[in-house]
Amino acid sequence: MPVTTVPRPPVRLIAMLVMGAALAGCSFGFGGGGGGLAPGLVAQMDRPGAVLDKREALNIINHYRATTGAPALSGDSGLDSLAQTLATQYSSSGKPPSLPQNARAIRISAGYSNFAETFSGWRNSPADAAVLADAAAHRGGVGVAYNPSSDYGTYWVLLLAD
Repeated sequence: MPVTTVPRPPVRLIAMLVMGAALAGCSFGFGGGGGGLAPGLVAQMDRPGAVLDKREALNIINHYRATTGAPALSGDSGLDSLAQTLATQYSSSGKPPSLPQNARAIRISAGYSNFAETFSGWRNSPADAAVLADAAAHRGGVGVAYNPSSDYGTYWVLLLAD
């Protein structure tokens, strides 16, 4: 009686393919080449003179909002300026800023070196994610400040308004 052997699947190869597919699924495909994140979202802000691509930051927030049914935010230079001022104050004092009168919501973060990490932190926090998805917000502004002598280095402020 002949013995038939069934070849074992290459477990390592399968595991690598599954991991690769999972990692590819993590990217949002915002034009960063190869399906990855846009360079502006992963640009390191933990160095003097770094400039945040606020358009790309708002795009990733709007992509998330679309998945929740919330309308897209419009960029607002006044909110950007105020968020920048608050981020700079936050980086100097270490004291989280309060919600300004003309804003509907504020999200803050510290220690993340790029916007993709910061956004992921907000998105993965139920309270922060609810604010990001607030359908009553229609304008947004983002600020980031770096202070190498502070506790966290990089400080982020997101403002949303009606």
